[in-house]
Amino acid sequence: MLNVKTLLLPFVLLSVISIAPAVAAEPIRQITWEDLVPQVEIYNDPFLKLTPEQKFDLIVVSRTRELQEGRVDMTPEQTERLTKALKRLEKDQIDVDGLLALRGEIAAKRQHAMEAVNEDLNGQKVRLPGYVLPLEMDGLKVTEFLLVPYVGACIHEPVPPANQIVLVKFAPGVEVNGRFTPVWVQGKMITQFGITELNLMDGSADIPRSYTLNADVIELYRK
Repeated sequence: MLNVKTLLLPFVLLSVISIAPAVAAEPIRQITWEDLVPQVEIYNDPFLKLTPEQKFDLIVVSRTRELQEGRVDMTPEQTERLTKALKRLEKDQIDVDGLLALRGEIAAKRQHAMEAVNEDLNGQKVRLPGYVLPLEMDGLKVTEFLLVPYVGACIHEPVPPANQIVLVKFAPGVEVNGRFTPVWVQGKMITQFGITELNLMDGSADIPRSYTLNADVIELYRK
């Protein structure tokens, strides 16, 4: 006599066969670091038009005025430095008060541009090349690391913008040849801002990053 399990078996197998191709066919999008940067609103940054000398004079004016607002007694040297800086800026027709008033607004726009993410990548399966900065180890294998776009980032070179740093998690771990091993990472990308502590030779640093990638494949880099 056929039992219920025997009767249902063909339908179970058929369901598995029907589902399997859909899972296997999930597309993987190969991306570049440029893809991580979204189209942001273009804004006018007047500070970009200043020469290094003009920027320095503007800093002198700003810091000296902060001392004056704090009712700190000015030395003759500081007063003379302020006077000369203002004269040079006036000669160059620089709107000192206008620029100083814009500092906070421009700084906020710069910060937004550096942290903004490409929401089209959220939840997508992607493949991206980069360099490894290990965070967590399991024996000789790295299970968690920062993926950065160039050698030296965060260590010997300036920290990239947050939207140019990816926190990669890979439970099985992967063996690498120290810092900045070039790899391909593949997995689900999540647009998730956070701060990661990176241990350095002389202490640690808090590294902002805008993406997290839960990897299922990591390979040594090959073009």
